[in-house]
Amino acid sequence: MRDLWTTWYGQLILLAAVSAVILVLKRVLHRFWPHGLRLMDFWPHGLRLMDFWPPFLMVFTHYLTLQATDSSLAPYEVLSLMILGIGLTIIEAVERGEILYWRFFKLFWRGTELLTLVVYLLALGSHFFLQ
Repeated sequence: MRDLWTTWYGQLILLAAVSAVILVLKRVLHRFWPHGLRLMDFWPHGLRLMDFWPPFLMVFTHYLTLQATDSSLAPYEVLSLMILGIGLTIIEAVERGEILYWRFFKLFWRGTELLTLVVYLLALGSHFFLQ
């Protein structure tokens, strides 16, 4: 089980398995799956598959960078996410004059998805390059 978290091929297998389970749940629970409900205003078009990836990608980045460089990139990734959140808050307040939670959270989570994916791909590249 540890190989699924620490090796790059195990990480991709685990990510594919989690994605397959989510897609099956989405198909089976289609009637109850959030898609444009007023209850879920911050996801107006429903939950996407990539909405579930950032926690996994952050853990995978930690293990990959720990193996390649003997130090983890995860604290810097979390710091980047904090700076992203503060920056988005300031931008929302200055540009719109108000901070709407659903708009901020949606924009922040999409930015988190992008940032964690890019950092994971860089960690994967560095893992291949350094070993």
